Amino acid sequence: MIGRMHRRERERAVPPKHVGEVMTHDPICIRPSASIRELAGMLEEHEISGVPVVDQQGKLIGIVGKTDLVRRCTQGLEELAPAYLFEVLAEQGADEDGRGANGPIPEPLIRVEDFMNDAPATARAGTPIAEVARRMADGGIHRVVVIDEQRFPVGIVTSLDLVKLLRDARG
Repeated sequence: MIGRMHRRERERAVPPKHVGEVMTHDPICIRPSASIRELAGMLEEHEISGVPVVDQQGKLIGIVGKTDLVRRCTQGLEELAPAYLFEVLAEQGADEDGRGANGPIPEPLIRVEDFMNDAPATARAGTPIAEVARRMADGGIHRVVVIDEQRFPVGIVTSLDLVKLLRDARG
């Protein structure tokens, strides 16, 4: 009908202004006691690059990502080429029953709490997108956890989310 806009057209006509309008709701989170293997599996399974870390009550206490994981796994190996880590992983890659070429891969004693960032960037759902984008760009931050008043994660905004928003605004 003339004079009526379809829902999708209305959504495009009014660009989002607040983080709550573009965030991914109910982010996948991890506990600080999770192992490196659990973290890597979670990131792979959900095809994400980072997750909020929450305490037993579910409140935000940190954030951890693939970069943190790689950095921790290569700590103390500065003299080796970065490809070393990938060669080791390829040699010890687990097959379907969890066994590698030389038997079971031992579970590392390192936990997420040993290398997570305990000062994650946060925002509230009503924070202007421009403010969050500026903080991310100025601080080299790839993800901001959206929290409620009690620090429970209610969403997450990534740099990719902001790139998509810009793409959609340009048509």
